[in-house]
Amino acid sequence: TAWIKNKTSSKYVIPVLYWPESFIPLEIWQALLLSTNGNEQAHWNINYNGINLTMLSGIMRGMQY
Repeated sequence: TAWIKNKTSSKYVIPVLYWPESFIPLEIWQALLLSTNGNEQAHWNINYNGINLTMLSGIMRGMQY
């Protein structure tokens, strides 16, 4: 339907999923992680540990990232 038509008509979808159509060197493509779990974990940690901090504590905490 409309969602599929939108995705298949985009010039970016196939290169993101299929290496021969992308401009990314093969060595880099193969080194990429197959999931975003690391990013999700980092996002969770920042939100979990960074809520309700004072200004100084927030700055000190931000220096760790």
